Amino acid sequence: MNEEADITEELLVEVDGNKRQTVKKTAVPKKEELIIDTSNFEEMTLEDVADVLSLTIKEDHINKLITFLCMLSAYTKTDQLNISFNSQSSSGKTYTTVEVANLFPLEDRIELSGATPTSLFYGEGKKDPLRKAKIIPFERKILILSEQSNSLLQKKLRPLLSHDKWELEYYFTNRDKKGANRAELVIIRGFPATVFCSASMRLDEQETTRAILLSSETTDSKIRASISLQARRGSNEAKFEEWLESKPERLALKTRILAIRQARVDSIIITSPDVIEQRFIKFFPQLKSRHSRDVAHLIQLIKAITLLNVWFRQQPNGTVVASQSDIDQAFEIWESLAESQDLNIPPALMEFYKKYILPVYAQKLADPDLWLTLRKDQIGVTRREVAAYYYRVERSMLNDERLRKEILPQLQNAGIIDQQKPEEGDKRSLLILPRWFLEGRNTFEENNVGSSGGVPQEVYDQFFGQSITEK
Repeated sequence: MNEEADITEELLVEVDGNKRQTVKKTAVPKKEELIIDTSNFEEMTLEDVADVLSLTIKEDHINKLITFLCMLSAYTKTDQLNISFNSQSSSGKTYTTVEVANLFPLEDRIELSGATPTSLFYGEGKKDPLRKAKIIPFERKILILSEQSNSLLQKKLRPLLSHDKWELEYYFTNRDKKGANRAELVIIRGFPATVFCSASMRLDEQETTRAILLSSETTDSKIRASISLQARRGSNEAKFEEWLESKPERLALKTRILAIRQARVDSIIITSPDVIEQRFIKFFPQLKSRHSRDVAHLIQLIKAITLLNVWFRQQPNGTVVASQSDIDQAFEIWESLAESQDLNIPPALMEFYKKYILPVYAQKLADPDLWLTLRKDQIGVTRREVAAYYYRVERSMLNDERLRKEILPQLQNAGIIDQQKPEEGDKRSLLILPRWFLEGRNTFEENNVGSSGGVPQEVYDQFFGQSITEK
């Protein structure tokens, strides 16, 4: 890759103790890095990576792998991944992000706990006197926004997240020392790998299509393992860190990351695009416009996996080509994501729908009195019924405001539910009418609700002890 031309920096210095003037200083080239010997490296699978990550991140197998691959993709030129972690507070989204980031060089990470919509554009940059602009370099960087509560920043970054142009130009109006308005040109150069973390489930469709949507697991086994880990870590943090950094497999992975960084890979070739296209389409019986971006995410995953073994993928002519193993591993990951990505919602919302709304709905369908008094397309559940079932399962209260303002609107926007006023009773309490069910479960037409509804076979069997088709 060609070296970039030096850019001068404008510096303010003191003169005679109190006066200040602008001088120009040419950036000093960085000291040469120690070249890492890769001759003893062996091929590494994602399972090998997961074993290292599991030293500090329990369960969350797919999430930690995708987070790692996202950050690794920073070391490509244009194939960086974007991921958005959306799940409830204390579920581990920020923890997973930070623990994975600790494997990567500090100078490659831009970590922000929060940021205003334009703060990144006013950050440090290099002055280009010829273009009269400030250039902020983002190429081969990892941008991490944890606890991100302001969605306007993601809106501002849409062209960057979709990789519209290598250099994005923004004009901002500022006041100079005399109070006059002047336009300042800010150029964002290159694309970072980005990780957004938020406890909010309210997402704009334009942001969801630009990122892979993730949600931290909240299983009992994960919580128990996490408690055990935190107890061990917290009792003697210095000793734990010493133990962690002494693990040879962790040290080897950190060294491998540095070697990948030094490789300065610009492009990775996939030799079977037609095969990938056909395998991808099989996930979705009905194609949508967002799938054009989803297949781009899949290709970025393939390239990030290829990057993990770049020395074994390099051809005699110098090109880097993805192997069949790289492609298969990426499809295995994508299979676990396809359902929620297709519906344009975080996995946590999909889990909520299956775990709490559908079972309550199945219970109501079992009530013969409802079938006598209501039309089948009017059988739904209320927020109160969902909250009551949630309490029976989790032994904790469901936040009604979160349910009403975040969860249900997102499910409705995805076409998974409808909300309608009931024909009888309190018309202020909307009925939740399920409209999406598990693939291949709508075999008993008499129990269908709406145009595509039905009761999932496994949910029905759980409550009624018999198959729908046997009823």
